[in-house]
Amino acid sequence: MKKTFYYLTMLLGVMAFVGCNPMEDIHDEIDAELDGQLAVADADYTLTEDDYEELGQNFPNFSSLDDAKELIPTLLSDLYPTYGAGSQLNVSFDLYDPLRVEEYTVTSSDYASIDLSNGYFSGMGEIADFLDAKYPQAEEGAYVKLTYMILAEEKSYTLTDADFDLIGEELADEYPDAASSAAQYGNFDRRSDRDAYWSNEMIVKALAIVISEEFGDVKGQKYNVTYDIYDGSSGTESMTVQFDGNAYIAVGGTSYEFDSPEDYDFIGAEFAEAYPGPAGNVAQYHSFDIRSTSANYWSDAMLLEAFNALLMEKYPDATEGTQFEVSYATYSGSVSTNVISLILQGDAYVVDTNASVSTIEETKVFAYTNGSWDEPFMIPDSAYTEEFGQSYSNFDDEDEAFAKIATYLKLNFPYAEEGEMKAVAYKFYDGGTTTEYANFLFENGSWSVIPSVVTETLKFGYQDGMWVPDNTIKYALGGTDYGIIADALAGNADYATAVASMERYNNFDRRPGASAYWSDEMILEAMNALLDEIAGGAAEGQKYLLTYDIYNGSNTTEDIYLIKQGGEWVLFE
Repeated sequence: MKKTFYYLTMLLGVMAFVGCNPMEDIHDEIDAELDGQLAVADADYTLTEDDYEELGQNFPNFSSLDDAKELIPTLLSDLYPTYGAGSQLNVSFDLYDPLRVEEYTVTSSDYASIDLSNGYFSGMGEIADFLDAKYPQAEEGAYVKLTYMILAEEKSYTLTDADFDLIGEELADEYPDAASSAAQYGNFDRRSDRDAYWSNEMIVKALAIVISEEFGDVKGQKYNVTYDIYDGSSGTESMTVQFDGNAYIAVGGTSYEFDSPEDYDFIGAEFAEAYPGPAGNVAQYHSFDIRSTSANYWSDAMLLEAFNALLMEKYPDATEGTQFEVSYATYSGSVSTNVISLILQGDAYVVDTNASVSTIEETKVFAYTNGSWDEPFMIPDSAYTEEFGQSYSNFDDEDEAFAKIATYLKLNFPYAEEGEMKAVAYKFYDGGTTTEYANFLFENGSWSVIPSVVTETLKFGYQDGMWVPDNTIKYALGGTDYGIIADALAGNADYATAVASMERYNNFDRRPGASAYWSDEMILEAMNALLDEIAGGAAEGQKYLLTYDIYNGSNTTEDIYLIKQGGEWVLFE
C-alpha cells in the first residue's frame, strides 16, 4: 500500500512539472524514474517444481530451449518485481533432451562435396569426412542414421554338405542327375561326358540358391564361393557371383586383400631404392599415401607397379587372363579401403577395364563422440544371457539395462579416460524387439548413462522493462570451417606456415615458438573471417561462443567468446 501511494504521489508530481507535455512523454519519464528506483542485481536462481507447474508444464522440465526462453521471463517478472535495468540472473532449469536419431540419405552431389569423383564411399574414413562436413556443429552424443552407397567388400563363402543337400532339393526337377549327385557326394561333378555334369551356368544357379538363403539378395554385393568338385579326382574351385538386382551372375576374378603388415612390408622392401619415401611410409603405416602434395605420394602408375610385384610373388604360376580384385588401404587425410580389378596380360597385370566396381546401398547408425564419428558399440547377443542374466538376447527394463551396461563397459574398457563418452546400441523388448541407443560417460572411475533430462543454465538480462534471454550461439568448428579460414587468410604471407598447418590438421598450433604458432590476435582475426562467412547477416549485439581444436603438445580445444559491435566481432568479457 505504501508503494502504491508513493507511485501515485510521484505521478502527480511529474504531471504538475511537465504541464502540457503529451501523455506518452509523461509515461516515458515515469518509467525512467521508476527504473532508477529499482535494484540492480546479479543473482542465481534454480526453478522449482512449483515454478514449472505455474508456467503450465506437465512435467518439471521444458521440452526445448525455445520454450524456456519464452516462459522464464514471465516467472522472473513475478519473482523479482524490484529488479530494474542492468540486472542479470543466471537461471538453471531442467530440459527434456531425449536421444534423437536423425535420418539422412546421401545424394550424388553429397559425394562430390567431399571431392569424391564416384557416387559412393570406399570406407569409414570417407563416411566420417562426409559427416564432419554435413554436421559441422554436431554436439557430443549426436546420432545420424545414414543411407549411402559404399564399395562392397567381397564376401568369401565355402559350400557345406548341408548346402549341397539344399541344392539337390531345389534343382531336382531341373537337373535330376546332377542335383542327385551333388547331394549324395557333396561336390559338383565336372566331367563333361557324365549325366551328372555341372556346367558353369548350372553352378551359378546352384550358388544363387545358397547365397540367397544365407545372405539374402543384396544388389551389387559380390561373393567369392569355394566348393568341392570331382573331375576324376577330388578338388576345389571358386567362383565370384553377384546379384545384379534380378539374378545372380558370374563376375570378376579372385579376391585378394592386402594382409597387414606382411604385404605392405614386402612393398616397402621391394621399392626401397626406387621410391624410398613412399616405400618407407607404406611399410610404417600399412597404407598407400595418395595425396598428390605429399612427399610419400603413390601415383596410379606406382600402385600398379606395387600390385604387380606382389601378385607375381604370390602367384608365380598364374596364366594369361588370370583376374584379381585387389583390396588395399589408402590415406588421403583418413584411411579408406580401395579396390582395383586387375587382369594378367602377357607378363604384367593391367587394370581390367571390363570389370565393374561393386557397390551396395547400406544404412547404418553413426554417433559423434569424443570429437569423431563412428558406429556405436553394439552389445553382443551372447552378453544378454551370459553376462546380464537375461532369458533372451535383449533387455525389457530400461533401468536394469543401463545399470548392467555400465558394469559391462567397465569390464570391457578398463583403460577409459576421464570424460570419455561411449555410444552404445542395445536390444530392447517392449512388445517387439528394437535396437535402442544410449550415451554413457566415464567419470570418477565408472560409467553412467547420460540422462534424458539435463540441467541447463541461461543468463537473462533486464532490458527495456522486460527480462531478455542471452543470445549467445554456441558453435564448434568442423572440417570445412578451417578451410574457410584458410581461404580468407591465404593472401597474408605472414600467416602462410600457420595457415598451411591449420588446413592440414584442422587445428590451431598453440605452441609458442613453433613455426605454425597461432597467437591470440591471429585467432581473433581467423574467427572474424569465419563469422563473416557463416554469420554475415548477424545483428548487432549477437554473441558467439566458438570452440576450436588446438595442438599444444596434445590435441584439445579452446573457446573464444565474441560479440558483434560496430560491424566487427570483438572479444566479449
